[in-house]
Amino acid sequence: MSRRVLPAVALAAAALVTLAGCGAHDSTGQVSVTVSDNAADHPYEVKVFASTGKLSEHQRVFPGGTADFAGVPLGKVTIRAGSLCPQTTTVTNGAVATVTLTTTGC
Repeated sequence: MSRRVLPAVALAAAALVTLAGCGAHDSTGQVSVTVSDNAADHPYEVKVFASTGKLSEHQRVFPGGTADFAGVPLGKVTIRAGSLCPQTTTVTNGAVATVTLTTTGC
């Protein structure tokens, strides 16, 4: 191989690895939140808070419904919705954390 081709091939390979995300790590996970059937008959604004207290995600959910959140920071999170009992769970990479919000057990 000529001396010019070898550096060009090495540079192209490095760019390909960078663009393809080889070894990249996604530091977010998923949470599935269900609002209990026994909640009052109105929609709830379900909010997911990171361990820092910062709002991560939110969706409107009716009693008996489920909201799926993606892009939630890894680690402990707190889920709140109006007068329903808040829940804490741990979000990990590769698993979906599931939580049910209820009106009892606070």
